[in-house]
Amino acid sequence: MGQIKFMQQLISIYQESVKENLKDIKGILERLGMFNPELEKAYEQALTMTSRNITGKWEVGRKYTRTHFSQKAFAQYYPEEYLQLSLCIDAMVNILDDIYDEDMNKEVRGLYLVEFLRIFSLYNSNDLSKNILPKVGLYFNELITLAVAEEVYLKIIEGEKDTDKIIKFSATLLLCRAMDINIFNEIALANYNDNGKENIKLIGRIFRAINILKKDVKDIEYDKSNNMVSVVTHVSDRADINFSEYLNGLTNYLLQMAEKEKSMLKGDEERTRVPVNNFIAMMRENIAEMDIK
Repeated sequence: MGQIKFMQQLISIYQESVKENLKDIKGILERLGMFNPELEKAYEQALTMTSRNITGKWEVGRKYTRTHFSQKAFAQYYPEEYLQLSLCIDAMVNILDDIYDEDMNKEVRGLYLVEFLRIFSLYNSNDLSKNILPKVGLYFNELITLAVAEEVYLKIIEGEKDTDKIIKFSATLLLCRAMDINIFNEIALANYNDNGKENIKLIGRIFRAINILKKDVKDIEYDKSNNMVSVVTHVSDRADINFSEYLNGLTNYLLQMAEKEKSMLKGDEERTRVPVNNFIAMMRENIAEMDIK
């Protein structure tokens, strides 16, 4: 299945999930003695609009769906029955990210909150959620960790003069930020035994680190024009560092880390080799897309 078909499948699954909410809402309205076709249509229109606010951003690339990365990497070994659950978590993270980062009026914030409640209800009613509940709890603590880490590491990098150390600090920060893919790879590994799981998860996180770097480089002018400071905007403005050499050094450092982790894998099972090789191929694609001179 091609990349576009992967994404269209995910968007279709997400939008179709609205029907599950509408079924429950209809039952609630009937119990309250309030149900009528006009009111039902109003709820359908409202929830269709809030869901498309999310999928529209996935479609044009304004927001990444980490489920897509995991599904692409694991290919035929991805547990399809977990797709809706994974997309619910994806959307919750996207919504929290936008509410944190974006200036929005009360009406727009209301759309986000309605959609959050919609998918939170689906997440809690999904029978498979109990299989990953402890992992999800850890995941949201990981999001807290990465939210604080960037500011701390930026200050360290601002005070550092040695380029090699700046590259290592940058890699550490990117790998911390890349924890946002962890739960999606945990879900992808739901039917795996323990052999190689930790290696696969780390290689997946290294991919996401490079993917985040690519987005930071792509957004560099936008971030600067909006006074948004990141490690990439900071380093690009430094006269004492060649930005292209920095990016080459950083991407090579991360790629070598992934190759080393791959070499530590034991056994030769195809279901282990497929995600590892795909994640590394995806890293190389992202590096090529940065077009580093």
